[in-house]
Amino acid sequence: MIGRAFAPAHISGFFVIDLKTDLRRAGSLGCGICLRDGVTSTVSLADQTRVRINGEEIDAPTTLSVLKRLTHMPLSVETIVSIPVGCGFGASGAGALSTALAANQALGLKQTLNQLADIAHVAEVENRTGLGDVTGQTFGGVVVRKKAGSPSLAGIDRIPCGEPEISWIAFGGIPTKSIILDASIRKRINRAGKSALKELLRKPALENFMSVSKKFSLEIGLMGDKVRDAIEAVESAGGLASQAMLGEAVFAIGGEEALQEFGETKKSIISHAGAHYI
Repeated sequence: MIGRAFAPAHISGFFVIDLKTDLRRAGSLGCGICLRDGVTSTVSLADQTRVRINGEEIDAPTTLSVLKRLTHMPLSVETIVSIPVGCGFGASGAGALSTALAANQALGLKQTLNQLADIAHVAEVENRTGLGDVTGQTFGGVVVRKKAGSPSLAGIDRIPCGEPEISWIAFGGIPTKSIILDASIRKRINRAGKSALKELLRKPALENFMSVSKKFSLEIGLMGDKVRDAIEAVESAGGLASQAMLGEAVFAIGGEEALQEFGETKKSIISHAGAHYI
């Protein structure tokens, strides 16, 4: 049997870190957007467990953690990633979630979406590769996480919007694990993130999400010069832009030509569909 599933990219605009010993209740509050670009995983029986990403066999600890929680059978995972890795697009979460769904289909495990998503979330938190991406990717759209935890436990809402085009440029990554483990940075993030969440909920609109996300990015002090210059250029051209969390990357609505001045840009559309079989 073969299983195949897709999970959308998830760009966090801002977040609040909430670490707990119970990993199902740990994670983050905040808000992010899902894109039609993302990760597709194909799972099949094999002689030994291996994970290939875009054709290259690699050590993928988060995805391997998912497989260990689902089965003892050796599986082959072939993952195609159409988004930047390690740059704030939720690639590890999308890989874990799409693998969980694909394994469920391939092995006939008959688990629900929440059960599978919870496993992917725990694997992310355990490996410190993400905190809230899986929750957003489970539901799709512009997801507000008002309570930390796995998808079945998180208090979520969504901001209604159409399907605007999102353009982005990635300059590099920021190691999620090092940020999560740094107490001083966590303090700055949580202070700014709580303020951003309150401000967004007072005016739950996509434009306000972009605005409070940019403010959050400036306040936490992780914005490099290239990111700052690209955001300013987009805004000068009449668009809205902010930094993808956590990464040296910019995502924008409008102002694409200004963004192109900084290098190769790509674009997608907000996806209102969460992870699913294909």
